[in-house]
Amino acid sequence: MSYWFFRLLAAATRVTPRRVLCAACRLLGAVVHFVRRQEAGVVEAKLQRVAAFRGESLPAGEARRRARNVYVSFIKTVMDYFYFGAHPEELPPLVEVGNIGLLEETRARGQGTIIISAHVGSVDNGAAIVARHGYVCHIVVITQHDPRQDELFQHQRHTRHMRLIPIGRATRECVRAIQRNEAVALVGDRDFTPNRDTVMFFGAPARLPSGAARLALATGAAIVFSYCVRLPGDRFRLYFCDPIYPDKASDTVEGVQRQIAERLERNIGQHTDQWHIFNNLWDTDADWRLAQTYTRQK
Repeated sequence: MSYWFFRLLAAATRVTPRRVLCAACRLLGAVVHFVRRQEAGVVEAKLQRVAAFRGESLPAGEARRRARNVYVSFIKTVMDYFYFGAHPEELPPLVEVGNIGLLEETRARGQGTIIISAHVGSVDNGAAIVARHGYVCHIVVITQHDPRQDELFQHQRHTRHMRLIPIGRATRECVRAIQRNEAVALVGDRDFTPNRDTVMFFGAPARLPSGAARLALATGAAIVFSYCVRLPGDRFRLYFCDPIYPDKASDTVEGVQRQIAERLERNIGQHTDQWHIFNNLWDTDADWRLAQTYTRQK
């Protein structure tokens, strides 16, 4: 069912104006939020956790409204994924780019760059803009269970000149890219590996991927954080921030991982209505089981 839904969506984005699609997404997001009440409750609890961690008060009614915004944002992001795959030339004028010079600084070091993002806004739009600025960047992606759906999804990325690394061989390919002084891009807020280690995240232990920390310490690559967030009018802002330059002689995986988690907390906390995580990250056993369903066992 999902394959044909995405095929239909891809077809619709080729012939329908984006403003019409965005209006439909606002309605569909509100409907999905209403229908998926149990899941929406998890999202509301997540928003309240983040607010409490930041010392803010978030009443139940406001948490419900923000959760609805999360669903609207997610539906729009899925739509844009296919829309800009069909109309890649329309994306650059819609994106404000901030501090991309950080990538030039890290490239000048000659030891490669690790770009960490999160499921905030549109990771794919950000990656497409990085490629248009002339940076060689490889994106680690999961493989869909349905080969037809996987081909459909990855085709959208290839049309925007993204270089993809399947998660099953990510370590080897990432090391090779970094040794060529290129960049690799990872999401830092979901761990799709069998790893069960946790790190403090918004005040409680959660499973976050440690691959970036291990890769940086093994290769000397710099870490840069990047987010492509939606602005009013369905435009975007892509920005780069919070560089980390791990020292192999003195840093540890745990120490770098703690720095990564703190930077994720700061930036996710500023854009919680665009944070597209719909399960309880802090139920680490359930999160581990769910994450494994996303990856195809090779």
